[in-house]
Formats: sequence, structure tokens, C-alpha cells
Amino acid sequence: MRRTAEFDAFGPWIDEVHTTAELPRLYRDAGIDPAASRLVLKVPRAIERRDANPDMHLYDFLIAVGTSQLTVLRRRDDWYERARLPFAQITAIEDSVSLLDGRLTVHTADGAATLISYNALDPAPITMLTRLLRKLYLPWRAGIPAPPVASPPPDLGGGDMGLVTAYRQVLATEPGMRLISAARRAAVGRGNRVSRLLRPVTLHASILLADDREIQLLHRRDRLVQGRDKPHSIARTVVPRAGIAGFRVRPHDTHPQVDIVTICSADAALDFPTHAGAETDALLALLSTA
Repeated sequence: MRRTAEFDAFGPWIDEVHTTAELPRLYRDAGIDPAASRLVLKVPRAIERRDANPDMHLYDFLIAVGTSQLTVLRRRDDWYERARLPFAQITAIEDSVSLLDGRLTVHTADGAATLISYNALDPAPITMLTRLLRKLYLPWRAGIPAPPVASPPPDLGGGDMGLVTAYRQVLATEPGMRLISAARRAAVGRGNRVSRLLRPVTLHASILLADDREIQLLHRRDRLVQGRDKPHSIARTVVPRAGIAGFRVRPHDTHPQVDIVTICSADAALDFPTHAGAETDALLALLSTA
């Protein structure tokens, strides 16, 4: 088998690109200049190395953070599609991990949602990317930052310690974030007792945080689920408060214990299922001050 530098370097990890020579072959005519970019990442295909060969295009995404926009190139067989996302148009960022299945979704004011799938074996490059985007889409306010507010970790019960750990990690890096509310998982299904036992419907736990710039929700990738599968995912959705144009709430079509809170930003709408009552009230109160 012939050898190439791209094939020799291929693995499950996301690599930072510093020079044009490090660009994957598929994307070299795209006009991406790593030297003129704040950050360039190449995201490999979700295949085992033993199934790869030097003649394949080995990277599913090339991500470039420029001076005014995020550019995402996504492989489509032997070609690619391009998404241009101006920083000022970003309305939400959701990063979720379920075992090794990582998904970063960037929502924009036109209603589009750009999905980047990645191997969560090494999430550090995606964490670096999201931190950079959050600095660029909403510049930090001048002046003295508000002091952190000490609060005990939320009590979600033994089955959701992963969310509590995620909460602690957020406060460790962003001590200005404050806890707004926390809701435990709850059964919300309708029907007779037998159907509820065999196919229960669960609204999973969540933690709501905020500072004067952003609202953050820590949750499961799928909040409203049917069945008894144990959740493994951890998701974090960040919404810049300055981009919120309005909100609305409606009861869920089939589960009266659940509300759907919709955050509106220009032509974008982001739905959050919430526990009717305290969780809904806390989110609405927060949105009313955005």
C-alpha cells in the first residue's frame, strides 16, 4: 500500500491545522488559509484505521474560525458542501456527548442548524472551538465582572450525577455563572398502569444556569424519551441573551405535565421541553429579563 502524510496521520482524533500542507486533500481548493484564521480543525471520518486507505478522503469536516465568521466544510462523497456562519448570527450552540458519539450543533438566526459529528474520545478541540465562538459571537462586556455566587450543587438524585458533574465543571471554568433552577427526571406518560410500566415516558433532568451574557442548559441529548434505556448522554446548550427576540410557551400535545418553551431569535426557534410548573416558571422568568 502506498503511503501519504494524510493517511499516516489519520486516527480518531481531531487535529488542529496550522499550514496549508496540513489541509486534507479534499479541501485544499476551498480557499481556507490557516495562517489567516483564528482556528482550523479537521474532523476525521468515523471509521477504523484498518478500513481506511490512502486513496480515500479521510476527513468529514474542515472547520475554520475566521475574522468574522465560522466556515464549516462537510464531505459529501468526493466533494464538500460549505456553510458560512457569521458570528453575529449565531443564536445557540449545543454540544452533546453520548459515549463516543459527539455532536456539535450551531444554530443561526436564519433558522439553520449546522451539525458537526465527531468522535468524543478527545473532546478538547471541540471545547476549544466552542469557547472561541462564544467569545466572538458576543464580546465580553467591559468593566468589573460580577462576583461568583456560591450555591450548593443541585440534588438530582443518584441517577443523574453526570449532570451534577457537568454543572461543577461549568462553575470551575465560569465562576460567574449562577444556578437558576434544577429539575429531577420524572415520569410523564399517560395511559393505563400496564402501559406506563412497560413503556414509560420520562422527561429527563436538567440544570439551568445564567450570567448577564448567556443562558446555559445542562441536559440529556434527548430530554423526552420512551422506554427504560439508561441515559448516557450529557448535553450543554448555550444561548446568548442579547440575541433573544422573544419566547413563547405551550403545553405538550400528549403529555400535560410537560411544557414546550420556545426561544425565538430572528427566524430561529429553539424548543426546550420543561417540567410544567417550577421549571417552566424559572426559565420564563429568566427569558423575560434577557
